[in-house]
Amino acid sequence: MQAGTHDRRASCGCCFIIPPDILKQLANDPKNADQQTVLRDTLVDTMSAKKIREAHRNATQFLLSTSSLAAPGAEATAAGPAEQHLFDCRHRRSLPGASLAHPAHAADPAAQQVFAVTAAVDQFYRTVLKRDSVDNRHMDLVSSVHYGRSYDNAFWNGQQMVYGDGDQQIFTAFYGSPDVIGHELTHGITQNESGLVYEGESGALNESISDVFGAVFNQWHTKWPVTNAAGWLIGAGIMGPRAKAAGKTCLRDMQSPGAPHCLSPQPSSYAQFNPAGDVHDNSGIPNRAFALFATSVGGNAWDAPIQTWYKACVDHRLSSRATFGEFAALTIGAAQSLGGAELAKKASEAWIRVEVPIATS
Repeated sequence: MQAGTHDRRASCGCCFIIPPDILKQLANDPKNADQQTVLRDTLVDTMSAKKIREAHRNATQFLLSTSSLAAPGAEATAAGPAEQHLFDCRHRRSLPGASLAHPAHAADPAAQQVFAVTAAVDQFYRTVLKRDSVDNRHMDLVSSVHYGRSYDNAFWNGQQMVYGDGDQQIFTAFYGSPDVIGHELTHGITQNESGLVYEGESGALNESISDVFGAVFNQWHTKWPVTNAAGWLIGAGIMGPRAKAAGKTCLRDMQSPGAPHCLSPQPSSYAQFNPAGDVHDNSGIPNRAFALFATSVGGNAWDAPIQTWYKACVDHRLSSRATFGEFAALTIGAAQSLGGAELAKKASEAWIRVEVPIATS
């Protein structure tokens, strides 16, 4: 397996919850003619952010390579929660926006909800993962609400979280789904650990890791066991009335990536992997592997299953250009060290069921 120490903690730049292809598809659908401008504006903003992603990644890589910061993956040392800073974009696209004092008690429900759920994600990191904020060094958590007008996305831009209000027809407010907040913040962990490059298999792993931790955070937050199918849905809380009327109950389903109730269906096995596909699409393969693994273990996904995945995510051998097979091997090794042969067998079986060829050292 290729070592990744030379390029660790490289930024993924701007990572969105709604894939560009889905925005384009929705914008071109005659049924959404009344929201076409909003969808196209969101798409243009998304594509513009993609263009600066690599420059941001290279700059972050250089700064981190010359810093004296503690190595990633080390156990958290600070006991307290990360400090939060909330801003209101006031429907403009200038970040971070106007500062909000005392957001926990703000009159704006958006600020209250983002503050509360972000605090819960931070608590999940500290208590379940033993991690001190997204960088493991007590990084302040910054969020901006009301980005743009009816903006149909949420994203991590390498430094902070940004939430649109949605068009209220296809998508509702993007802070309304706890797994979305957990998903986007977890891009900060990947950025500060393996720096998985946002293309090909490594990019799909980047997105999958965020889906996995976002879903498990939501299960932990709501106390749902692995048997609750609702816990494996990504973006169920942002589906608007038009999407629901069309039978779309979520953005993605980790247990059934290609199901018709998904607004953004995905391949469910490596045999369906599309080398030219969007990273959000191909992430369905490792997503399903984790769901299969956690379900076979039983109980709560925030116990042995997420501990196994996290151990692989912070492993110094995880290259920034890791393949599915390389990541699979790391999860099996992590399972072996955490739970012995039985847990390792369950991890191996999950990857075999999604037809990923497991790498050998």
